[in-house]
Amino acid sequence: MAFVVDSSFVGAIIIPDERNPAVDKMKAGIGENDDVFVPHLFWYEMANIFMNIIRRKRYAVTEVKQFFPLVAALRLTDDFETGTGYSMRLLRLCNDFNLSSYDAAYLELARRKKAVLCTLDDGLRKAAKKYGVALMSAK
Repeated sequence: MAFVVDSSFVGAIIIPDERNPAVDKMKAGIGENDDVFVPHLFWYEMANIFMNIIRRKRYAVTEVKQFFPLVAALRLTDDFETGTGYSMRLLRLCNDFNLSSYDAAYLELARRKKAVLCTLDDGLRKAAKKYGVALMSAK
């Protein structure tokens, strides 16, 4: 099976004060042999999340550096879709579902890979339902 995970989901897996049983249950639904995809922008988003928790003094830099092996252990496969056609697809999703281009990248990738989307973002979950993309549920 294929999955697309976003930064909200991964952050809740690896950042201790963001963990919760629902996310742990969702993560348990991803098997060892499943493919787990992220758009390339995921890495920028994770760096931004890490910088924000440092700036807000939730964690020290040395603590945040310990999160990187946890991300690496998730076996994420980078997707490098680019070009004007890709940008046009993202723009269409942004317009149709009132999404940021960042969220549209996850939605587009999940649809293209026929993957289950794993996100905690309510707007992205709502768009996925309307767009016919399967969502990971903690239920």
